[in-house]
Amino acid sequence: MDNLEKVKRHLAKPVSIILKNSSGEEDTFLFKPLNIEQQAILMEISKRMQSREKVKIDGIEVPSVSKEDMNEMFELMLDITKNSIEGIDETILKDFVNSNFNVLSEKMSDLIPKSQSSSAVDKIKKKQEELKNARSDTKPKE
Repeated sequence: MDNLEKVKRHLAKPVSIILKNSSGEEDTFLFKPLNIEQQAILMEISKRMQSREKVKIDGIEVPSVSKEDMNEMFELMLDITKNSIEGIDETILKDFVNSNFNVLSEKMSDLIPKSQSSSAVDKIKKKQEELKNARSDTKPKE
């Protein structure tokens, strides 16, 4: 087996996402796992949103999300969808993401490559916590 075939065996597999339209018809789409840049953007947006004050919506406490958060998440969704569905027209792309934004948002964590999601994300979170603790330790005491 040549090296290219070996490399292909170690690529992340597409993730199936099932969407249901208003008529009740289901379609399965294969989405490519998030690349490193997309994972970094998602973590930044998530971190920012989680740090916000909480509000109650229908009895459930959720972070207060800003217009900028939503726009950045929309742009990320556009990028993910464009990378996954080759040849999609820009207008259709925007309409598709707008129409399916909530479902796609819920499925976002499924698109983090499994080989990296547990170890790399945990390491990144641990490093962020260490940096946060280091900053609080260096602040002058009042």
